[in-house]
Amino acid sequence: MKSDLDKHIERHLNDKEFKIYFDRAEAKRKIAQEIALLRKAHHLTQAQLAKEIGTKQQVISRVESPKDKRMPSFEFLNRIAKVFNRRLVISLQR
Repeated sequence: MKSDLDKHIERHLNDKEFKIYFDRAEAKRKIAQEIALLRKAHHLTQAQLAKEIGTKQQVISRVESPKDKRMPSFEFLNRIAKVFNRRLVISLQR
């Protein structure tokens, strides 16, 4: 059974402007979640990860926060990926 929120979102996804903002927020949430999970799996603090990529702990905190609306750059994400011996993959999906 769908929640009221799920029903509300479904109804509004037909609105192009709403969908743009919704998709962006979802992408940001996924990025934030993946970085936080990788960092924790490698037993790094935000400060340690920040030092590895040459930034401040507050920047990592912001990137890991799905509430922050700013999208990290590809270059920044690539620097994080290299710390974890990963490669950044961008995909255009339907």
